[in-house]
Amino acid sequence: MSYPSAPVEEAAAVPPPAPKRARLNIGWIMPPFVRELPVDAPDYETGAEQLYTLVTDLMADRSDEDRFRFALALGSQMDLMLEANVIYAGLCFLEVEGRPSGSTIIVSQIEHESDDDEELLRTMQETLERTHPDDEYQRVELPCGPALSRIGASGFIISAQWSPTGQEVAVQQSQIQVYIPLPGTREMLIFALDSPSSEDWDLHSELFAEILKTIDWGTDQEVEDYRAMRQSSPATVEPTDGVKQELYWHSSRLIDAVALHGSMGGGQVTSVTCAQCWAKGLRSACSARHGWSIGSVMNGDLTHALPRIVASFTARGWQTETESSGNRVRVCAGDDVPEQSAGYAFTASVDIEAGTFTAVVTAPCHRATAAPDSLFG
Repeated sequence: MSYPSAPVEEAAAVPPPAPKRARLNIGWIMPPFVRELPVDAPDYETGAEQLYTLVTDLMADRSDEDRFRFALALGSQMDLMLEANVIYAGLCFLEVEGRPSGSTIIVSQIEHESDDDEELLRTMQETLERTHPDDEYQRVELPCGPALSRIGASGFIISAQWSPTGQEVAVQQSQIQVYIPLPGTREMLIFALDSPSSEDWDLHSELFAEILKTIDWGTDQEVEDYRAMRQSSPATVEPTDGVKQELYWHSSRLIDAVALHGSMGGGQVTSVTCAQCWAKGLRSACSARHGWSIGSVMNGDLTHALPRIVASFTARGWQTETESSGNRVRVCAGDDVPEQSAGYAFTASVDIEAGTFTAVVTAPCHRATAAPDSLFG
């Protein structure tokens, strides 16, 4: 379970605050499973009540003592967040392959003295490099503008009084911090992701990258319109030539197995987001599919098409599932298929009356096979 940590040291490295200017109307989108902490509660009593309600919801299956201890641990971080000008804090709890996985997302809004955003980012990197020389730094272009990212590690101590075990616990976390100047102001946003779940770091960092893409500022209506657009339209990219060639190769194996004669149609390769990633809140493309059809097929040939597919691919170690109507079959790579086919799947269907055979071949999710050190998917 992860406890929030605020980027206090980076905030302290920024020059003394300049006189305030008018703040922009800032917006971003968080997935629904990221639970917000009440950092903007109007008073202590309201914040404590909201915090305990959140903890009770998150830990419904735990004892009152566990919930109370966790609420106190979170509450102990609130003062640090206020000192670091935190305007948003969220807890991201997921279940990955049956195990719990967590991260925290902290957003701070701080002031600076520079009138040049590029110079500000250069100075910020130089300052951070002196404090964190072993970390990785990169200038990035977000949809909202230029930014600086720092990727490294952080740690903190859970004191014995807050620890579920009653003993002091040291927690090590992977961390990303992204520094984003607000245009036309002397203010900056710091988005920070911390996660102790090293085995799921690529998933949490990909979620974080998707959130960064939604940051925008403007009028209330502009922000709302942008949010609606981002929620309804997944980001797509053109599949690489390598991905296309692999899809074509698997489609050829399917064409050989089905052994039909007719007119070919379709053939487009498109980027898609797999169902598992979509359910986790990810919207960027992680897979690709090749859809095609064979038309003008004799009815007698079509009745044998799906049984031929099942027989051919089950003999090669693939797993098949036929719908009750018998007009559609789904085939997935099993454990015994060659490595080249791992993660591939396709669906095939027949329309006897129309004389059409239709197939969709899908590549594996690249996030599911990403290297452990993949940070942004």
